[in-house]
Amino acid sequence: MDSHKPTRRELLRSAGAAATVVAAPAFLSTTALGNTGAERWKIGPFVKHKEPVLRPAQGSRFRCPIRGKEVRWEERNVYNPAAVVRDGKVYLLYRADDRSADLGWGRTCRIGLAHSRDGIHFTRHPEPVLYPDNDEWKQYEWEGGCEDPHIVEGEDGVYYMNYTTWSGKRDTMSVATSRDLVHWTKHGPAFRKAAPEKVYGSRSGVVVSRFQGDRLIAAKIDGKYWMYYTHPCGIAWSENLIDWTPAGKAVWPGGGREAGAIALLRDDGILLMTQGGHHALGAWVLRQALIDRTDRKTVLKEQKEPFLYPECEWEKRGMTGNTTVANGLVFFKGRWMLYYGGADTVIGLASCPRSA
Repeated sequence: MDSHKPTRRELLRSAGAAATVVAAPAFLSTTALGNTGAERWKIGPFVKHKEPVLRPAQGSRFRCPIRGKEVRWEERNVYNPAAVVRDGKVYLLYRADDRSADLGWGRTCRIGLAHSRDGIHFTRHPEPVLYPDNDEWKQYEWEGGCEDPHIVEGEDGVYYMNYTTWSGKRDTMSVATSRDLVHWTKHGPAFRKAAPEKVYGSRSGVVVSRFQGDRLIAAKIDGKYWMYYTHPCGIAWSENLIDWTPAGKAVWPGGGREAGAIALLRDDGILLMTQGGHHALGAWVLRQALIDRTDRKTVLKEQKEPFLYPECEWEKRGMTGNTTVANGLVFFKGRWMLYYGGADTVIGLASCPRSA
């Protein structure tokens, strides 16, 4: 298989999208998008913070167990975070890139941790909490690393992380668990037991969740947990949130949409946030859809146009320009907090009241 990993920009170009963001007066600003009348099924309108809440840090150092030397593990990019509310704080588990010009991909990705009491100002954990190591999963994680986590809390209080591992040749969706968000146990590829032929090429696993108080907890439907993954928003099920079985269904079989920040179980369906390319904008954007909860596949309602897309300079320029990618939505102090990667370089925040 080709060792080059396509970037989001290349995926957009291959679909015929413009290479730069173009003027689009038909699209309202993110801060102006509202839910009125028949549109009240959506979450929003979201208001963006003008500046990123987390940027790369030149001074963060970590001794890589595989290289046997110290690296500046988040000096190049920090982006695409998962989010969790725990003990009155917001925790971000985010993708961080070093600079490793001597490696084939030029960098290795690791998962960092930061926490905040107000959801805006974050304190970083000094070292990554999940990273390639000399363990049984090295073949999947080295030398590209661990990226783009999605996290859900189980009824047992355990946190389950679906994250993408990148060997430098192929993507694999892997699973790790933790009780404190700092110490993680790896369990390997999500499909390795039930569908080994599906191990490679899988990524972005978003587990269906429900509200329990102000917490988002993994939800069972028909006695099983369910997940949306990869670009067609394929469907898989599990009995333990670790070992997953593909269901042979996809919401958008033709591709184009990747599971995003949340799959929220509600009375009227499953609210699914997705991300993908937008031809007119030449950008990677976010949309929302309402999925039938009985078959997990039928689209009841969906946004044709994005509710979040690149507008700020730090969303347009970076490692991958014109890109907004959201893996984490939480409810905190009366507001929905949507954390997202801007231009694959920094982390931004958009928020709205739950009642909106």
